Amino acid sequence: MSTKQILAAIERGINALEKARTLCLKGQAVAPKAKATAAKTAKVAKTPAKKTAKRVMSDEGRAKIAAAQQKRWAKVKREKKKAAKAALAAAAAK
Repeated sequence: MSTKQILAAIERGINALEKARTLCLKGQAVAPKAKATAAKTAKVAKTPAKKTAKRVMSDEGRAKIAAAQQKRWAKVKREKKKAAKAALAAAAAK
């Protein structure tokens, strides 16, 4: 291919993209060729999506998670009390 042919092919591509852009901006989201293929694919029977079983947590697992969360919050509260006592002691020292 010569340089002129390559540039012409690029120019055709740019023109096609500009046309597609103007169609999209006018509210026509799909080009005519795409509409035809979309109609063909709509005729194909779709298989229904397989429902997955609902995940159930055991009571033991739920209890472990609750205990771990209580432990985390206890730690946060301890640190908060410790920080408050330190601030009080620093204020009393002044």
